[in-house]
Amino acid sequence: MNNVFVKGLFFFLLLFGFFLKASESPNATLNPSKENVSVEEQKRFGGVLVFARGADGSSMDPALVTDGESYVATGNIYDTLVQFKYGTTEIEPGLATSWEISPDGLVYTFHLRKGVYFHQTKYWNKKVEFSAKDVLFSFERQMDKAKRYYSPGAKSYKYWEGMGMSHIIKSIEALDDYTIRFTLNGPEAPFLANLGMDFLSILSKDYADYLEQNNKKDELAKKPIGTGPFKFFLWNKDEKIILLKNQDYWGPKAYLDKVVVRTIPNSSTRALALRTGEIMLMTGPNLNEVEQLEKLPNVVVDKSPGLLASWLSLNTQKKYFNNPLVRLAINHAINVDDYIKVIYEGFAQKMVNPFPPTIWGYNYNIKPYEYDLKKAKELLKEAGYPNGFKTTIFTTSTRNPKGAVFIQASLAKIGIDVKIEVYEWGAYLKRTGLGEHEMAFAGWMADIADPDNFLYTLWSKQAASAIPTQNGSFYKSDAFSDLLLKAKRVSDQKEREALYLKAQEIIHKDAPYVPLAYPYSVVPHLSKVKGYKTTGVSVNRFFKVYLEK
Repeated sequence: MNNVFVKGLFFFLLLFGFFLKASESPNATLNPSKENVSVEEQKRFGGVLVFARGADGSSMDPALVTDGESYVATGNIYDTLVQFKYGTTEIEPGLATSWEISPDGLVYTFHLRKGVYFHQTKYWNKKVEFSAKDVLFSFERQMDKAKRYYSPGAKSYKYWEGMGMSHIIKSIEALDDYTIRFTLNGPEAPFLANLGMDFLSILSKDYADYLEQNNKKDELAKKPIGTGPFKFFLWNKDEKIILLKNQDYWGPKAYLDKVVVRTIPNSSTRALALRTGEIMLMTGPNLNEVEQLEKLPNVVVDKSPGLLASWLSLNTQKKYFNNPLVRLAINHAINVDDYIKVIYEGFAQKMVNPFPPTIWGYNYNIKPYEYDLKKAKELLKEAGYPNGFKTTIFTTSTRNPKGAVFIQASLAKIGIDVKIEVYEWGAYLKRTGLGEHEMAFAGWMADIADPDNFLYTLWSKQAASAIPTQNGSFYKSDAFSDLLLKAKRVSDQKEREALYLKAQEIIHKDAPYVPLAYPYSVVPHLSKVKGYKTTGVSVNRFFKVYLEK
């Protein structure tokens, strides 16, 4: 999902090849009655959570976006066939209660949950039960060979295309109203976990058909209808989103009555709003303000090693950056240890490989490029640019500009003159996705517990060919990508790990980027906010959050 913390994480796929069936009793009590809820838990129900972030999302259609800001809303509105237990990387049943995988890994059969209904709102008041036709619609509208929902070229299914889903899935069939069968072109080790990603959320076919018949297709991305624990009420662009509790949710009902998601671009302003109680929970604090916030009696700051990576993309298709010697020179010219102190106030680990060490398959034998200005100048000279050159770096209006200034000052020491270009969030994603940048900041938060989610999604030549792309460096190594494709088709984790270790050696040598940091997750909130988790895959899900009374 590229954007400094778009989307994608961590470990799950020991499952493939070892367990061919996951199941849940169809009669299990998923939504206990009030009589079955303890007196203590009953106290958790009610209240309004006011959550603040730095930028608004770009769409309410989860298939159209890669930015994590959009998933704050859609992740609470929609469900997926399988899902991740909140605060973990463990897969569990979602809209599918159980599934079987054929011994050859090519056929996945899912049994759908019965008695699940799509939201009813002021703009859609029909009571429609979820069924196989909705799964077919949600997948087929994104497929290359199927009829796409939006006008050709008007909307792009970025995640689907970047992950090569049309090449992975051979066919999708509804065996009956509550059974779906996927047939793959070849074994795909991360496939089951991928089905828990937001871009594969299940939408209502009936609602989509209604919009199409009334020439309102674009409203699918503005007025969502899902099956999740919250339903959509209001979106004032760049101001706020309001979500209401879904009283008819098929699973345990949310504690909160309402969630207000506010957009406050300035992090200090968000912190001030937290101090005054205007908001209750915020993301993206100025890290130099964390210590002050921690001293407040009514504020708690949750900190944990994040399943995140942040780097500087070097566009290998642009002049200067198509030369590996230039890319190596830039790596040697940036003191990443100082960068982490300045930008992250120490709340980060130095990045070496494309994904954090909390994910299996990490290559600990690879060492970072040392900070060495003399070597950097020698490499530039060898590349044919002894006096350096002029270039640009893209950054965003919603992020702290100190990072761009730090890079600018660092490269000036070896004769590279960097101009900083600042864009608002949506324009930034569009321009970098189209490859207009020479250098640009990028980041990723894992969607699933698998190296594939970083390596293939962000760095394969296949991802680079999907425009707009999430491969911001437009890195197109055959040797690297071939290893990733091979790893997809192997079910044994040890065999996959060996392939990923080699792949990391290749990308390190080619240096299509400057590894910067594995940032920690730092989330300040009022002490009365309980149940929010900073760990796991599906962050910013609010159904477990409650307000202590």
